[in-house]
Amino acid sequence: MATHSVHLKSSGDCPNRAQGNRHPPPLSPGDLISALPDAVIHHIFSFLPLKDVVKTSVLSKRWRCTWTSTTHLAFNGVRPRNHDASSFDFPSVIDSVLRQCTSPTVKKFHVTDLQYHEADRPKVDRWLHFAAGRRVEDLCLSLITKMWSMYILPPSLYCWSGLVRLEVSLCSFSLDLTISWPCLKVLSMEYAELSDDFLGRILKGSPVLESLELRQCWRMTNIIIDSTSVKNLLLIGANNCHLEKIWAPHLLSLHVSGMWHHRIFRLDDISSLVKADLVFSIRTFSLRDKGMCYDLLKEFFEKVQGVPIITIGGWCLKVLSLFEMKGVPSPLSKCQNLTLHTPVTQRDLPGIAYMLGSSEFLEKLIIHLNGLHVYKCMLDKEWKDHFNYDEEDFLCTRKGNFQCLAKHLKRVEIIGFKTNSFGSKHLLLLIKFLLGDTLALEKMIIKADLHSRNGQKNHQAAVLSKLLGVSRNVLTYRRASKNAKVIFDYPFKLLSL
Repeated sequence: MATHSVHLKSSGDCPNRAQGNRHPPPLSPGDLISALPDAVIHHIFSFLPLKDVVKTSVLSKRWRCTWTSTTHLAFNGVRPRNHDASSFDFPSVIDSVLRQCTSPTVKKFHVTDLQYHEADRPKVDRWLHFAAGRRVEDLCLSLITKMWSMYILPPSLYCWSGLVRLEVSLCSFSLDLTISWPCLKVLSMEYAELSDDFLGRILKGSPVLESLELRQCWRMTNIIIDSTSVKNLLLIGANNCHLEKIWAPHLLSLHVSGMWHHRIFRLDDISSLVKADLVFSIRTFSLRDKGMCYDLLKEFFEKVQGVPIITIGGWCLKVLSLFEMKGVPSPLSKCQNLTLHTPVTQRDLPGIAYMLGSSEFLEKLIIHLNGLHVYKCMLDKEWKDHFNYDEEDFLCTRKGNFQCLAKHLKRVEIIGFKTNSFGSKHLLLLIKFLLGDTLALEKMIIKADLHSRNGQKNHQAAVLSKLLGVSRNVLTYRRASKNAKVIFDYPFKLLSL
């Protein structure tokens, strides 16, 4: 989002451009930019940060006040580098722009990273009143404040009939009000107190809602989604979230991430799911809690065994490694597209093996090497007890369990291959194994992330030299498929081997 480095002056004698798409004034020869229709200009504005929209006033006389009729207003409270805190008055910037706005309708109105204090309430009320009057369809209000001084959303918001997308963060809802959002398709709530009843009224009052995002919200215990329109659900855990159950038989996509304390919820009915992202962690402090969480994770995988697109990472993959080393049976999965977030270490290989063994119909495997943060204290003791094995033989001794290698796996992508990956023993072992035992493999694409230090050519050349060395090594690996190609994709050019 854009930052705003200047206070905007009064519009003065700028003509009112709210009279529709009026014809441009007579042009001087060659002044093509002034010939653009208003509709085209506004379309251009929709792709620009607001501060750049304002800068277009210098392009020509006709453009001097054109910015005042823009239909996309996005304000970001991050202080510009050339301003000190005392001179940057973000609310005044917003007030100045809104005073000069001449468009009768505004499609997009975003205010993000606003340092909110209770004294700012009248201003925020006034901004939302402006947005309602201009029939805003895309509204975002993301604040920075304390939990005990959150902005209380006005009653008018709950019956905003034209809203299509709503995103709020650190705002307080009145849980006893009725919701009427007949056009709302996307709803994102972050750091909000919700209740089962209020969430039910949201779903009832939003008949065309397609996507629901609950980011670190609390007080809910059950998420019951009987709406046939809601297809996507995103959940990010919170310290004080006590969610117990999800029932959503028409849901197509489920994303669960973040830190969940002591426990995770149960999946009751997700029978229509086609995409599941399980990249969460559970922080436990006792053996009893840990055992219960492991049991719930097993239930999770039993529930998603019919899902064709699965993403796994962080704590979940580490626990799957434990399952593999303990001999816990893996439920057969119909997964065809598997994404793993893992740095591929000794403690990750068993989890990768666990998923390969359960995914008989796997066609595409993606490995993001950036991985996800895991609190080591939760698993360290068990790792020490179970992870003493010979990496060289580990995958080979289990390849008979990997039916996908013999039948379906055609494409492997390894993303985020950095300089510290060049000498990774476990990653190179995995690459060698996949090339040597995947009979139907067509492409292995290794996408390198080779950012040079401030553009230093010497460093870039050294990195490329190391990459070429790795590529020559990989080129010598045996390939079970005669059609397999290894492609190193990196920022400088494409190297195909």
